[in-house]
Amino acid sequence: MMPMYRRWHKHLAGALLLSMLAGPACTNGGRVQTSTAPTPSQTPTSSATVSAPNDTRSVLTGAGSGEHRSATIKVAAASDLRSVMTRMQPDIERQCDTRLTFIFGSSGQLATQIAGGADFGLLLSADAQYPADLVKAGLVVPNGTASYGLGRIALATRAGLEPVIDLNGLVRPDIKRIAIANPDHAPYGRAAEQALRKAGVYDQIKNRLVLGENIRQTTDYVEQGNADAAIVAYALVINGSPARFSLIDSAMHLPIEQGGAVVNGTGAELSGRCVLQYILEPAGQAALRQFGFEAVKR
Repeated sequence: MMPMYRRWHKHLAGALLLSMLAGPACTNGGRVQTSTAPTPSQTPTSSATVSAPNDTRSVLTGAGSGEHRSATIKVAAASDLRSVMTRMQPDIERQCDTRLTFIFGSSGQLATQIAGGADFGLLLSADAQYPADLVKAGLVVPNGTASYGLGRIALATRAGLEPVIDLNGLVRPDIKRIAIANPDHAPYGRAAEQALRKAGVYDQIKNRLVLGENIRQTTDYVEQGNADAAIVAYALVINGSPARFSLIDSAMHLPIEQGGAVVNGTGAELSGRCVLQYILEPAGQAALRQFGFEAVKR
């Protein structure tokens, strides 16, 4: 199969030519940003940027004159993606003709590192707001963001305890430590807090809460027996976990809309577009579904 980068090369080249004709590049804090970069509040007007923000083709358009492909790309990815991205990695590398290095962590911390100059070529965030914030900061290539899925949360109980079947059960006296991700920078932690408050149990159990730095650490707490229960990412337990778990109704919290952003000025911009595009394509979406992610309504 022809690598995805090569199949899309002609398409990208056309977009690159249009960007070059639109005007020269300018620099901002050491990162290259073309003068045609749209902001979220602007309506694209050139033929290179006519795709709607949620159109899965949009990340392949609007390439600037300073964008390049690279043999390697460093990807900052939300912790809930660890299992599914490990599954997809060989196919992405083959299709995009690049080697991926993943750094997993909380979305807020990863976005902060990118804003501070970390050499990530792509952010895959568990909260689409973080890519939007990077766009406002001028750190994303034109048309370089897209929402790729909706995350879900699950209520998990450590092995050896009677499973907690709903949030009200967390008030049980034998549930002494309850893990959630830190709401200050982890989208799954914010969703967990919202669900606890909506269930009316937050004030009763807040002194039992143990905060994980990210959702993977939170899941480890309950799976390794360091917490009696936890609100975790469904994606991290759906395909095998020693903890017993049940899915939490999505009406209990705001949608966990996940989004990607191709970082500007890294020398791997075209490769980043290709990786994000793969996740948006049917094969990537099918893999996400296998790990409990839902499609974003477009």
